[in-house]
Amino acid sequence: MWDFDSLKNLNMKPLSRGRLYSTARGQGPALLFVHGAFHGAWCWAPFLAFFKAQGVPAAALDLSGHGGLAQPADFTTLGVADMAADVAEAAARLGGPVILAGHSLGALAVMAAAQHIRPCGLILLAPAPPANVTGVRLLAPFPDNHAVAPPGEERVRKWFLSGTTGTDIAEYVARLCPESPAFLNDLYRRKITVDPAWIQGLALCVSAAADDTALHPAGQDEAVAAIFGAELQKLAHAGHCFMLDDSRENAAALILDWLRRNDLAGRV
Repeated sequence: MWDFDSLKNLNMKPLSRGRLYSTARGQGPALLFVHGAFHGAWCWAPFLAFFKAQGVPAAALDLSGHGGLAQPADFTTLGVADMAADVAEAAARLGGPVILAGHSLGALAVMAAAQHIRPCGLILLAPAPPANVTGVRLLAPFPDNHAVAPPGEERVRKWFLSGTTGTDIAEYVARLCPESPAFLNDLYRRKITVDPAWIQGLALCVSAAADDTALHPAGQDEAVAAIFGAELQKLAHAGHCFMLDDSRENAAALILDWLRRNDLAGRV
């Protein structure tokens, strides 16, 4: 179902702490996809293949200690600001204008990175909310003294892949990595405030209709979209990780349509 190893056919550039995979750079803005907690650039393999076929330059980032990268001694202290620095470095390595596309907690990292990058567009996919989005119900914080183990298959199906049917997800589960509690707690302790003025380009927020409401409460995406003046689109039947589930082709096509409607679709 998933060809995660297709990343090996792309250009790979090591970063200070992360790792960048990219298709050919062309004219116009490039898409830079940023994963959320426990994941890596591998989760964007279907999207990168789609946009490459459409001639749209695209890239995906392994944040520090993710996607099979060694986790440094200070990994448990790395929070949103550190991950946002990875995003900024990756954008600089791509060169030229970028559209930042972040999923879940990765969306909070790209919001924070927008302070420094000033992207020409922002795509928030089932985004984690910043502290200035009010009325949001969140999970309890995690202990700070050790990495957080990734969820097992039962919780993965509930939290991440509720929009996936009839699929063996063992390879997906095996690729999940332990997570920094600082990264998670920047969300759950409401530490990250994002100034809407940082988002000067157009914005899109994509919501998953079948997202798990314990992990991603109803109304949260609407609140994020409202504070940033983003266009809000909802994917019917999609789970939290809709870049991988049964809705992935519809999700990629929705993003491509938004890019083209707003004259943001760069070309290789």
